[in-house]
Amino acid sequence: TAVNLSDNSCNVWSRRCVQVSMGHCINVPSVRVSNFSKSIQKLNAQFQVTSYAAVIDKDADMVLDKIKQGEISKNWCLVLGNEGNGISQTVVESCNHRIRIAMSDSVDSLSVGVAAGILLHSLREREMSFYS
Repeated sequence: TAVNLSDNSCNVWSRRCVQVSMGHCINVPSVRVSNFSKSIQKLNAQFQVTSYAAVIDKDADMVLDKIKQGEISKNWCLVLGNEGNGISQTVVESCNHRIRIAMSDSVDSLSVGVAAGILLHSLREREMSFYS
C-alpha cells in the first residue's frame, strides 16, 4: 500500500523508475525517511506491522516456501536492499524476521527485481485474510 525509501535510495520519480513501473509509482504513495531503521521500528511497535528483511543468508529464520497460508499477518512490510550491498545490518536487526527464497545450491542470489516480485506475491498470497 506504500513504499518507504531510505535517504540513499533511488529517486522514485526518475524517468527510469516511472518507465519501469509503467507509471504505477504515481498510484502508490511513497515517502523518503532519514532513519530507515527507526522507521521500521516505529512500524513494528506503533502500528503492529510485521517486517521481513529479504536476505540470502542460509540461517534466515524464515524460508519462503515453508510459510503456510495464513501465517503472514495482514499488516506486513518487506525490506529489500540493493543488489550489491543488500540491507544494512542495523536495518536487518530492526526487522521482525529475516526471510529468504530457497534456491538451488548453484545459484547464489537473484536480482532485486525478481526477488521483490516473488516475495511480494508470495507474502500477499499467504496473508491470513487473503482468501477469506
